[in-house]
Amino acid sequence: MRNTALSAAHMVIYPEGLGGGDMVKVRLQGTKEDMEWLEKQMEQIPNVQITESSELFSNKGTNKYFRKYLEIEKTATVKE
Repeated sequence: MRNTALSAAHMVIYPEGLGGGDMVKVRLQGTKEDMEWLEKQMEQIPNVQITESSELFSNKGTNKYFRKYLEIEKTATVKE
């Protein structure tokens, strides 16, 4: 997975009662296969739920690397 980057992430914290919890927006950038692999790995993390997963977008100047966006929330229950 060389040259694949998790290029940006930021945490948005809502005050209690406005949105129900913490949410992270993540921009993935890399090959289609690497991003698919990472998303599957993230789905296995306890107390994490991917609530939004965008389509793939082409990066200018390359047909090998793409980007996509995820929204991830903390969950109160652990996955079984």
